[in-house]
Amino acid sequence: MGAQNICEGIKYTISATNTIALPISLENLPKEIIVNGKKLLLKPSFHVSLVCINEIINKHNITILNFVDSVVQDFCDFVSKNDIKLLSYLNEFKLVTDNNDRDWHTVVVLCKVSNLDKFFDIVNSKYKLEIEYPPTHITLYVTEAKPGIFLTDAKDVKYLTKPIPNPIGRAL
Repeated sequence: MGAQNICEGIKYTISATNTIALPISLENLPKEIIVNGKKLLLKPSFHVSLVCINEIINKHNITILNFVDSVVQDFCDFVSKNDIKLLSYLNEFKLVTDNNDRDWHTVVVLCKVSNLDKFFDIVNSKYKLEIEYPPTHITLYVTEAKPGIFLTDAKDVKYLTKPIPNPIGRAL
């Protein structure tokens, strides 16, 4: 089952893994790339993962009732007054490797988005949490038949990624 629209519109979606995302359109990218001898395939669609709710629940041992629905409502309330949009792509590409499956790789490009830090400030205050602002990125390429790999904080970036040269040969 694919992502569903939220917040009474088509700009933001939520996935089956309860990840709130901002869909992105990218065109004219190579259908496949080779990175460190591994063939990776272009994803059929792109998004910036904004709030990975299930990952937050797992990493922070959250037991708050209806946390998913509550955070989605908080997000929709927030974006009704504060647009979250893609500001720029950074020239930072990373190869991501899953710790549990060393043959599972993705390539991401880091990006900047507006206002997401303010949303996390609200969530942290409301739920008395210390969720780190996520490393915003777009997964461009994946190992065949595998989804992206979650990068939700600096620890994920440190332990799951390594910098690589721009694999598409041009700026996004």
